[in-house]
Amino acid sequence: MKKRMDDDTEEKTIILPGPKITKENEVSFIKYCIILSLAIGIKSWQPLAIAGSKRPDGTYSWNKTTMVILVEFSKLVFCAIVFSFQYMSTDPRKRHLLHNLSFNQSLHFLIPAVLYGASNTLVYIGMSYINPALFHVFGNTRILTAGILYRIMMGRKQSDLQWLALLLLTAGAIMVTPLSESTPKEGEDNFLGLIILILMCLCSTSSSIYTEINYKKTQELSIFYQNCVLYVYGIIVNLIWLLFTDSQTVSGQGIFYGFDRSAFIVLLAQSSMGVSLSFIFKYLDNIVYVFSLTISMFISAVFSYFFFEFEFTLIFACALVVVTVSTYMYYRNKVFEKYSIQDKDAFF
Repeated sequence: MKKRMDDDTEEKTIILPGPKITKENEVSFIKYCIILSLAIGIKSWQPLAIAGSKRPDGTYSWNKTTMVILVEFSKLVFCAIVFSFQYMSTDPRKRHLLHNLSFNQSLHFLIPAVLYGASNTLVYIGMSYINPALFHVFGNTRILTAGILYRIMMGRKQSDLQWLALLLLTAGAIMVTPLSESTPKEGEDNFLGLIILILMCLCSTSSSIYTEINYKKTQELSIFYQNCVLYVYGIIVNLIWLLFTDSQTVSGQGIFYGFDRSAFIVLLAQSSMGVSLSFIFKYLDNIVYVFSLTISMFISAVFSYFFFEFEFTLIFACALVVVTVSTYMYYRNKVFEKYSIQDKDAFF
């Protein structure tokens, strides 16, 4: 379940991948459709659930750090259950290889745990300033941050087409920031939301790069066990932060202080997001995840229009097109390579 590093670094495209329907793989195709549909639904639901939990002034009744801890704990339980099945199905003589990680080696997961904690908290802070329709548009700036950070930290080069795609992606995000004639609703600030989500993408991408390096050094270990270690450190880090920031309230009111039905919906949505990613990366591929992101961007926009009084302007529609096209351009060659598409046969 390489969702930690794949969330920011994996290929994105608007082309629907998948196996051809035949009698031999009809069952696998059904599984493919079910997982893809669930991924699209959950990813569309994520910003809508967070937006539905906001107060009119953009704040939340629940503690953001507490929410991060509970989400991490939920994913830890899931990974622990999956790892137990993996452990039991492994040859007893090789089981120790699945979890042969010393304490000193495990400390390498502390840095990404801190960065992921910051990233997950910034999601809630950023969403307090923007509409869910803008969440995916601004969130796609992770491609920009990933491209730059991978170039700086790992020397990974981008083609001229990819750099052009990054410029278009930036333009698409800037297009939907407030204009002079805009009248933002109470508590909304699109520009501030964009800045916060860019910081979120920087933290998330940096942690993904660091996690990727750790995973490559410990490839013989179970990915589920490594995720358990990462989640444990994440819980510890956020508990320490909670102790220094809001310990009196939590100790007096309890960890579920301020939680209402909408808060538990956010918890379910965030946890389901992590679980759905694990199934995507296990049974399908990373391009499917990106395809679900692209579709969910449009679905969230439609629901925001009907339920969150979002003004669907021509500028926003153009921004959706620009972001979608730039995403395709950035990962075009990877898609062609994966599906053996010749340039001469490509429409674009």
